[in-house]
Amino acid sequence: MIFCEQEGMTTIKIIVLLFGLLSFAGMLHAGCAQDAYNEACTYCSFDANGKIDQSCSGGHQAAGTSCVSSLYPIMAGKYATGQCPQVDACASELRSCTAQHSSGNDKADCQEGSLSVCYSAADACMKQAAIKCGEVEKQCPGPSAFILLVLGASLFYYNKKG
Repeated sequence: MIFCEQEGMTTIKIIVLLFGLLSFAGMLHAGCAQDAYNEACTYCSFDANGKIDQSCSGGHQAAGTSCVSSLYPIMAGKYATGQCPQVDACASELRSCTAQHSSGNDKADCQEGSLSVCYSAADACMKQAAIKCGEVEKQCPGPSAFILLVLGASLFYYNKKG
């Protein structure tokens, strides 16, 4: 395609903007379990012994499960029909990790972030489970790809201008 200088710059700006938005959207949806845990820590109340409100926490856990289902619909469908046992393995790993790293005081765990490693690992486990269950792996460009795209667009603009 041949663009005049102004049309080319407008096209580049649109491409950079769309690429940035897609990258940002991919980063937002990458951590369902981690996000659900962080939101529970932020928005739920704790009793005098540091235990989190179970009703509130359960709501955030359900939101995390819903997030996973919408992010990996093929896996969710197969799991519902008993065809994806990897999901149960991830849930078991998460329970084991939280049991190992929990201090018994939910409020302290939230403040220290001691369970974050468990929820981050659960997100990675679910991604691998989804791939094994037939989900198409979505390649989200990382920040370095975005930086290279902006750099490339800048160089292109500089060369066209000069």
